[in-house]
Amino acid sequence: MEKKCINRLIGSYCKVITREPGEDKAHVIYGMVTDVDNDEGLLIIESDEGFGCLNITTVEAIKPVDRKY
Repeated sequence: MEKKCINRLIGSYCKVITREPGEDKAHVIYGMVTDVDNDEGLLIIESDEGFGCLNITTVEAIKPVDRKY
């Protein structure tokens, strides 16, 4: 995933699909992208479950979506 494209998604509600190395199934996370740390390669997301940190290299897809209330 290109780091410069992810910076545009800060502050928007997104659907993030990640796959950890060695796992067969992908994980889907819905939440707001709060920050991107390009130096460490981390994506920080606030979801209904709380704050989370994702490694940018494990992100397979990210798409802005409308927030459903």
